[in-house]
Amino acid sequence: MSYRVVKLPLTASRGSSNRAHTLARLSSRRSKLPKTIFSAFAAQARRVARRGITLSADRVDRLVAFQRQAAPARRHVDAARALLRGEAVAVIVPLLHDVAAPRMDEVLRIFSGLELARQLRQRKVGRVITVLWPAFTAGEWGETGISAILQRGGELEDIGSLQADGAEQWLARLRDVLPGTGFSSLLLDQLSRAADDDADLFKLRLLLRWFGEDDMAVLPAALTASSVEGVFADRLRVLSRQVAVAGVVMSGRLTASASPEDPIPYPAASATIIEGKVESWLNKFSLRPEEVLSGELNAETAARRNLPHDVNQVFNSVKERVLSEVLRFEIALNDLGFRPDTEIRKALTGVDIGFDKLRVRAAGESGREVEVNQKQLGKLSQYLLPDGRAQQEVMSLLHFLNFYGFEFAANLGDVLQHDDVRHQAVYLADEAAG
Repeated sequence: MSYRVVKLPLTASRGSSNRAHTLARLSSRRSKLPKTIFSAFAAQARRVARRGITLSADRVDRLVAFQRQAAPARRHVDAARALLRGEAVAVIVPLLHDVAAPRMDEVLRIFSGLELARQLRQRKVGRVITVLWPAFTAGEWGETGISAILQRGGELEDIGSLQADGAEQWLARLRDVLPGTGFSSLLLDQLSRAADDDADLFKLRLLLRWFGEDDMAVLPAALTASSVEGVFADRLRVLSRQVAVAGVVMSGRLTASASPEDPIPYPAASATIIEGKVESWLNKFSLRPEEVLSGELNAETAARRNLPHDVNQVFNSVKERVLSEVLRFEIALNDLGFRPDTEIRKALTGVDIGFDKLRVRAAGESGREVEVNQKQLGKLSQYLLPDGRAQQEVMSLLHFLNFYGFEFAANLGDVLQHDDVRHQAVYLADEAAG
């Protein structure tokens, strides 16, 4: 599978009060984050590391036990223990609470969190742990909680929340809605192995399996009774009093920290995945992805772009020219003393009838082509802006793993530029099509 990245003059997503969360056009925005921002994170990491935050041994044991439930691998348990003992600094990657299926914006936040942690390690600030924390809920920041799989016909199936009967019921439903591919059975097998009736634990197991970095750890949604109340910023502030938190990866518009002691917000990568069929539709209609993503696409105009505006007028004009040539031919024959009146009348009648039949057929074909184009444009918009929102805010990672295999996540991380605040379009294609 080959990957091609295009940087679009778009960034972040609009607020809930603006045009259905479509991506905003901000082409004048600085593209790459300045190096000074990483220096600010390094200074913050050293500052919070000096606080000497420590938890009781009992609290450490309970949180390490949660880490073992999510991933018993020694590297993750050691990372969690180092963080909880105050021997490491955290980069927090917030995840959606109580939604089992990982979504693409969560994946992009993880990539950005890993990049920030790597940059801090390069600045010799000590051990830095990327922490996955399912701590914000549907309703915050206009969050719907949807994590969807796109059917072959373009319909969305939300598979984020576990069914009332738990993980087994959820897996049974997923088998029904998952478009069958060569990777489906492998994906279902991995999901079955990680299954748990706790949606957060289920998702954390999957993410730690697919992102096998050594310095990664997880925390439960509720660290204390107060940490599940109020807005996410309040919960993050509670967390930062218990562990050394240097930064938090945020999607969308960033806000400044309330105080120097608060974690510094770091922008998550922003990307749309463009599959082969979507790219073929973009080429067919001579569209750029940013025209669709920014909500500027006029489907009615695009559906007729390569078709005559008035089919009847085209055929009438051509028919008149042909009839005119036949009549000129008749005049030329008359000048030569040859008068085939009957044959000429038959020829004129045949041309007239033939063009009328062609016109009727062409009008029908044009109508059918417009209908096909409108359906394709509808699917195109649904793929790029599912549910009228940025793709990463709706589409589940499971959708892409099902079609492209488990190397998809690693390959995506390799091609994205994680300190670029522009929106990025990742084109997927077979190597043969490259």
